[in-house]
Amino acid sequence: MRTLVRFFVFLFIIVIGIAALAFYWTFYKPLPDYSATIKIEGLQNEVDIHWDPYGVPHIYADNETDLYFAAGYVHAQDRLWQMTLMQISAEGRFAEFFGEDLIPYDEYQRTLGFWHTAKKIETEADEHLLRLLQAYSDGINAYTAANYKKLPIEFSLTGVKPIEWTPTHSFALSRLMAWDQNINWWSEMTLAYLGTILEPEVMEELFPVYDDRLPTTMDAELSRQLASAVMPVLDTELALRSTLGKTGTSVGSNAWVADGSRTESGFPILAGDPHMGLSMPGNWYEIHYSVNGKSISGGTIPGAPFIVLGQNQKIAWSFTNIMADDTDFFIEITDSTNPDHYFADSTANGVITEPFTIRNEIIKVKDGDDQLFRIRHTGNGPVISDTYPNQELMDNKIISLRWVGHEVSHEMWALYNMNKAQDMDEFTSAISHFKSPGMNMMYADRENNIAMFSVARLPIRDFNPVLFRKGWDPAWQWKGWVPENRMPRVVNPAKGWIANANNKLHTDDYPYYISTFWEPSSRIQRIEQYFEQTDTVSIELFRTMQYDSYSEHARDIARIILPVLRNAPEQYNFDVVIPYIENWDYRYELNSTAASLLDVFFLNLSKNTLADIMGEAAYNNFIRLENLPVRVVARLLRDDSILFNKNESLSTRDQMIWKSMNDAVNWLTDTYGEEPFQWRWEQLHTIRFRPPLLAEVADDPASPAALRAIVNNVMSKGPFPVTGHGMSVNNGQYDWENPFEMTLGASIRRIVDLSSMNRTLSVIPTGQSGNPFSDHFGDQTVLWLEGRMRYFYQDSTFFRDVSHQTMKLIPESNH
Repeated sequence: MRTLVRFFVFLFIIVIGIAALAFYWTFYKPLPDYSATIKIEGLQNEVDIHWDPYGVPHIYADNETDLYFAAGYVHAQDRLWQMTLMQISAEGRFAEFFGEDLIPYDEYQRTLGFWHTAKKIETEADEHLLRLLQAYSDGINAYTAANYKKLPIEFSLTGVKPIEWTPTHSFALSRLMAWDQNINWWSEMTLAYLGTILEPEVMEELFPVYDDRLPTTMDAELSRQLASAVMPVLDTELALRSTLGKTGTSVGSNAWVADGSRTESGFPILAGDPHMGLSMPGNWYEIHYSVNGKSISGGTIPGAPFIVLGQNQKIAWSFTNIMADDTDFFIEITDSTNPDHYFADSTANGVITEPFTIRNEIIKVKDGDDQLFRIRHTGNGPVISDTYPNQELMDNKIISLRWVGHEVSHEMWALYNMNKAQDMDEFTSAISHFKSPGMNMMYADRENNIAMFSVARLPIRDFNPVLFRKGWDPAWQWKGWVPENRMPRVVNPAKGWIANANNKLHTDDYPYYISTFWEPSSRIQRIEQYFEQTDTVSIELFRTMQYDSYSEHARDIARIILPVLRNAPEQYNFDVVIPYIENWDYRYELNSTAASLLDVFFLNLSKNTLADIMGEAAYNNFIRLENLPVRVVARLLRDDSILFNKNESLSTRDQMIWKSMNDAVNWLTDTYGEEPFQWRWEQLHTIRFRPPLLAEVADDPASPAALRAIVNNVMSKGPFPVTGHGMSVNNGQYDWENPFEMTLGASIRRIVDLSSMNRTLSVIPTGQSGNPFSDHFGDQTVLWLEGRMRYFYQDSTFFRDVSHQTMKLIPESNH
């Protein structure tokens, strides 16, 4: 990072030296003219792009090729830097642009093999899809070529030049997104690491359990010895995510749908709000497409042209993360007599060895020599331990990674066909191509069908699915895939609604293993409460639900600790604390003091209980994953765990509760003041929307003050006080290592009323544009913060009801 900072310091001095001219060209010149007529090569016919007041393009084209060419053009116009960072990440080219300090990122990304896998997918892709992705790429490259001298500010600050876009980049994006959604391996690695230092009875207490009473939508010793050898892999993963603005230690979503029996109109209503890291600009870019009289609208990811969640004139869909366990680590043993081979089967009469498959990569380094990087593969996958070899621990053993995302599958083709589907049969046919990441597709159509389809390619395994596996024993290999027709699904249930909030999908009689690391039940319990309390739901109710800050988790914890606090000994005085918690409605609203008390208490309880047992370093690894401490510590509290007796100075659960609450009061007093009204949630829980990469540089003390000022005051928004919590439907997760700044939440909110498909309620956390001087840079933030939404049109009423500007793209040959 130091090399990166020095690099930015040098470039920043140059920029400051020509400040006046640079300011104009850097900020104002790149702004688009939404009423321009632009002649451009690559089009067959004229394309009209109508821009609404929030910078959302409504693209009208005569054919699909022109449609997706225009999509590429507008993506590049508003998000070119974001897309360039994605290219650098997918190809593993950080050191080439930013210096030798980032070589470990390149080694890591190339070992994971996003670019390599994308090329394999491309060779098997449908020819029609390839033509459309080439048209999309042509649109991106056409914009870049026409605007090469007026690129966004990030290109000026970094000295990076745009990279030519190809269909391979779009396929690579699908794998990057799949990896971003893949977090179970964090928990597996952390638990295996803890197993190296903790006795079995403690490990049993720390293993997460999902109680089957909660809502559903339907030999480890060798592992422990080696787990700490690859813990640095998790360090690299989290550091890279931080650099790219992919903050938050979890992923997830809410989605629910009600059929016509539960609505006044007799048509379904569908709501969805995927939870992702929140940066500036955000993950989603909204588009409406109209081609040959057919309309499709919703959220796209810059880098791919197809609607990921949205609607057409007949159907609507959203999704949640299955939380599928689709990654395993295999311990492999090299042949000491031939280190280029590994043991493929040591259980056979004659031991079978196989040669490593080798892929050599050249890593270019800015202002340095090229580096040769060798990636070894076993039959299970890439040798991930080579990115951080630890010879003392590894001996002649290595660790490989097998991930479903390394298999060829066709998510782009699935999305294209989902966009066109006109009924449930066509939709289910389309999603059969969607394998990674595992998703619950929430569906509704105008024929009053509702459904949730869990789609994923999931391995069938023997033995413990969580801990490391024996690469030398074929019995530990994957045994094929869970049959597609046996994946969980719910279609037209009698109760008239379906919901998922990353909770457990099935009861224990389901024959296949999907996951252990489901999200805590707090969100799904609250959603169910809403449906159980009313017979008729509405758009307004769904909006209220999406913004709901109530926490079932907080209610459970408060009810356990209140009797204990009331019986505290004289050395503790909780006379101020108790009334706040007693009278709390368990909502994380801005004016809530109880919310602050409960959360600071819970963090203290976790640390006071577990840090001494685990040690500081191990505890810090444990709390990186909010899923783990929330589920585990809440269960320890409910069950009066034996772990409360293992602390040297505190011997009972009650003593731990008293100390943790006293610590909370002292911390709040020291930090915010003596009066409880100064401890309100709005003082603690804030959010800042900041740019990827540059925010990381600006946080370094060695960066220039002027650069920090530009990044924090021009290219960022906030801080803003924000409602919600990691355990409320309105997800407001923060990093336990750096509480309480919000890092993850609703990356988009959508509500679709299928009685009238012409307009949808929608909002994104920031805005469409990545240019800080655009009117659409953060122009939706206040709406998002306040739980308000805007109408997103997809028919001709748009022209009557909405002010708009029209940009025309005209083929170069037209005059």
